[in-house]
Amino acid sequence: MSLAALRPLGAQAPREWVPPQPPCDIKAGHFRVNSAIVDLQSAASKPLTRDRMLSETKDILTRAITIDKQDKNPAVWYYFGRYYVEVGDAAGADTAFQKAAALAPQCKEDVDRYRARLWADVLNGGLRNWQENRPDSAKLLLRQAASLRPAHPRAFLALGQLYESENKNDSAAGFLNQAAAAAGNDTAFAQQKKEALGEAARLYARRLQADPAVQKWQHTRFSRDSIQRLLAADSAVLARVQASSASRRARGARLAPADQQAFSRDSAARAKSVADRRAALASGAATVAADSSAAAPVLDPVILAYRAYLQAYPEATDVVPGLANLYFQSGRLAEANAAFAAIYPADRRFAPDVLIEAGQGALRGNAFAVSAKLLGRGLQQSPYNRDALVDLANAYQALRDSANVLPVAQRLTAVDPLNRTTLRLVAAGWDLRGRRDSAQKYRDLAEGGLQVDVAISTFQQDSTGYSVTGVATNSGSTGSAVQRLTFEFLDAMGLVQVTQAIEIPRLPPQGSHAIELHVPGTALVAWRYRSS
Repeated sequence: MSLAALRPLGAQAPREWVPPQPPCDIKAGHFRVNSAIVDLQSAASKPLTRDRMLSETKDILTRAITIDKQDKNPAVWYYFGRYYVEVGDAAGADTAFQKAAALAPQCKEDVDRYRARLWADVLNGGLRNWQENRPDSAKLLLRQAASLRPAHPRAFLALGQLYESENKNDSAAGFLNQAAAAAGNDTAFAQQKKEALGEAARLYARRLQADPAVQKWQHTRFSRDSIQRLLAADSAVLARVQASSASRRARGARLAPADQQAFSRDSAARAKSVADRRAALASGAATVAADSSAAAPVLDPVILAYRAYLQAYPEATDVVPGLANLYFQSGRLAEANAAFAAIYPADRRFAPDVLIEAGQGALRGNAFAVSAKLLGRGLQQSPYNRDALVDLANAYQALRDSANVLPVAQRLTAVDPLNRTTLRLVAAGWDLRGRRDSAQKYRDLAEGGLQVDVAISTFQQDSTGYSVTGVATNSGSTGSAVQRLTFEFLDAMGLVQVTQAIEIPRLPPQGSHAIELHVPGTALVAWRYRSS
């Protein structure tokens, strides 16, 4: 399609002829080229003879190349490009100007001005055709626009979006990636680059949903992971049983005959279970490897697209759960550590909210080790962030990290002590350390010993300070006593800036009381409370 159909160039007002601009000191070099220049000048200044003059220009320049062998004369190609601009032939202008710039590099800036003018016309024509439901014409024009200005992402982005609207995902992804590459690190194209990378990532992700190889791999991985979890649990129990037996032998102690029979029977059954699960893993190893390899060609482009997006925009933490879950789905969590370390390098300072949100996203995506690292870094800058502490404790619990769950849970008790989630995490910490009595103590508190549960839901800044809202609930079967709490509000250094005391009245069984506080301030980052 020619742009002549898109913008009526034949009935224009007279225009002043614009000669080549310095440093484009291009000379005609041949009498036919001089004649073509005169015709182009006439076409610009005399609209009534424009079409005839343009036709003569084309004929003269063609003869200069075919008869007079002027194909190495940059002026021929420069003025051929000017002719094609006048008739709206984007492809012809692109080819002619490329040759002119190659033969006369000093004319590149001059040529680029005409290419940009033509590019805008072609691009807008393509977008208009797409809007008017002529996709084939739109694609042709947008491809011409992309060829005219390959360093500009707009045409590539539009092509990617057009093909995506037609569910032609491979073509769409190719153009979206070209748009991102064209944008590079130019801040003028930052939004278009972000849009291209984001759409490419989402497009790849949608392809996963119905891919049979991915579905088969997910089923295989789920079966393998289930066996591994059961094996770990059985192995832990068997180890405790064997340790108990060894301890009795060392002390010279004996069980009663009936108890010894039961013990032997149970330990033998547990040992058989461990052996059976190990055998199941071994027998399924070939299937795991084959299904993983079959899914990799589908999963890899999605992972790369998400990584590219986050690498460019690490603050876009809403993408983190998707990337984390892709590593989880593909069974490549070990790679996730290196990937996220590159996205959020330790030697680069990020705002604590970015690290915390990224860590929370990794937790939702089942990348627990990644989550723990990011949350830990965020909490170094914001140590009293209650939700981050909860999520960090949950990440360590998922990792079965006996060294770290309890310390984090105990930090949480200094922030939110009258909350059942806090107590359950403390119980989990003691349980992982093998302290059954301490674990049971906190489980009992969480499941009923704590009569009034305090749940803080919001901490927000407004025009006059900060507000905290929540609810206190009596989940017991008897009325609760009056409770007094002192809230402390901290700055980024962890220093208390404001305190406010509240009273929770007597609550009937299953009764509740809204908690609402408002304090002045401009730089508060966290809250905590204690009984007073």
